Amino acid sequence: MTCPRCGREQPPGSTGRFCVHCGRVLGGVRWVATTPDATRPRSPVTRRRPYAGPPRYQGVPRWSLWPWAARPEPGSPDGPLAAREAPEPEAALRATAELLRRLAVTTALLCGVAAAGEVFRYVLLLLSRDRALSGVVLGWSDAIVGIFGWLAPVAALATGVVFLRWVLQGRDLAAAASGTRPWRSTRLLLVGSVLPPFTLTVPGATLAEIEHAASGFAPSARPRPSAPVLAWWASWVVGVVLGLVTVAQGFADSTQALADGVVLHFWCDVAGVLVAWTTIRVVAHLTELLAPVLRESGRSYVVAG
Repeated sequence: MTCPRCGREQPPGSTGRFCVHCGRVLGGVRWVATTPDATRPRSPVTRRRPYAGPPRYQGVPRWSLWPWAARPEPGSPDGPLAAREAPEPEAALRATAELLRRLAVTTALLCGVAAAGEVFRYVLLLLSRDRALSGVVLGWSDAIVGIFGWLAPVAALATGVVFLRWVLQGRDLAAAASGTRPWRSTRLLLVGSVLPPFTLTVPGATLAEIEHAASGFAPSARPRPSAPVLAWWASWVVGVVLGLVTVAQGFADSTQALADGVVLHFWCDVAGVLVAWTTIRVVAHLTELLAPVLRESGRSYVVAG
């Protein structure tokens, strides 16, 4: 091949694109511009599907679109693929308080309906002394008492489990805030909360200690429970005592014992409503002390019933 600039022939075996003498591009060489993905195999063209509506998710999506000015780098710790951090103790306490509030409201409603069913049954007992009752009316009475007589204890049990979880979280936060450690171990607290007669004193004393530590009082001072704590403690003691008396009375099988059982079940349901209401109050009060949430105006608020 002869160079178009210097006219010299290229040495035999030369396969370069440039002249070995003057460096000019040899004739017959054509430059072709290609895109970076031109060498990749092209995927087959797929037919576009019709619009099927907005996307659907199994749960609430946790992703969101970052503002462009505040968008982090892909490799930064705050990037979209960064690992989710564990929630703060205060946020976990507020979440448990919200769940506890909903369960307590449900328990109060179920206990209220169960109490109404017991009143209906007692009225039927009074009417049955001198007249025959309709089978349909008796069936409705048995259905109300039976269904809500089981649903209310189940809801109360779930509320109690979440309440103990909240107490453990609040106790740890109060101990961290006051620089102390809880006097009772976790096992002692759980056993004392469900085993009579310790259940009459351990839960209320624990709430009083949580309030004392969260309020910033001296650890050596004696706790003085506030009105919400005392109200919950009193309603809890009344509910436990009524529950034990009702269980003991259930072993009797006389006609008068059956009538007395209806009255005791009514008062147990009323006590369940009272305990659920005071639980909402005391949890809101102590959550405000342990984990206050600030509004934009600077005032604090917590989950309230």
